[in-house]
Order: sequence, then structure tokens, then C-alpha cells
Amino acid sequence: MSPRLRQAFASTDYRVRSPAGFIVLKVGRRSPALALWPRHPGQRGSVLVTAWNPAGRRRSLAANRAAQRRLQQRLRAWGIKGWPTVARDPKGLWPDEHGVLLFGVAPAQAAQLGRALGQRAVLLVGADAVPRLLWL
Repeated sequence: MSPRLRQAFASTDYRVRSPAGFIVLKVGRRSPALALWPRHPGQRGSVLVTAWNPAGRRRSLAANRAAQRRLQQRLRAWGIKGWPTVARDPKGLWPDEHGVLLFGVAPAQAAQLGRALGQRAVLLVGADAVPRLLWL
């Protein structure tokens, strides 16, 4: 993966629509708002995933929306709920990507899901509420 693409992932604003309003996650920066959210017993962390633009290649809006719908259908079939997200390039060079923040996901599960979606990375958030990129 090119350094430019890695930098794009790292500088993105990951906007999460929580029941209490929007939370902006930044790679490497603790999220006090997310840290305040009550955690379920035994929760292992959370992961932000998207089905948009697999392999870091831009796809059409229609293709991205269809892929995201398939992801949402898969999550519903598994009984998994999450918070909607929008990954936004602060420079405006990359289009917004819709996704979902899932709770109670271990890093190995997050990697497996990200690979199944053809992604280059997923955003992990541990109990410390610091988002980190997991490169796939």
C-alpha cells in the first residue's frame, strides 16, 4: 500500500452517529465521548468497517451503496447492530464512505470481516477509546 493511501486512512475524520449525537474519531487520539458510552460486560472493543471502495479503489456511488446494503443485510442476519458512520477526508480529495461501528468485536474478528469486505484496513477502538488502524 502506498504511503499516500496510508496517510489518507490516518488523517480521515471518522464520524459516528451515536444515540447522543455525532462523535468524531481520529486515529491515535482518545475519544472522551466514546469513552463515556456505557460498555457491555465482557465487551472486547469496537471496530469501524465499511464496504465502500474495496482495496482502496474508487467505485461508483451505486456500487458502493449496493455493497453497503449487502453488509447491512449480513449484519442483520447475524443479529449485530451498530452505529452508522461516515469517513470523511478533511481535504475533500476522497469521497465520503459510509460504514458502521460495531461493538464487542475482537481484533481477529475485525480483521476477518475487513478482509471479507476487501478492505485494506479497519479502525479498531479498544477499552482505552483510542482508535487505531489495523492494516490488512
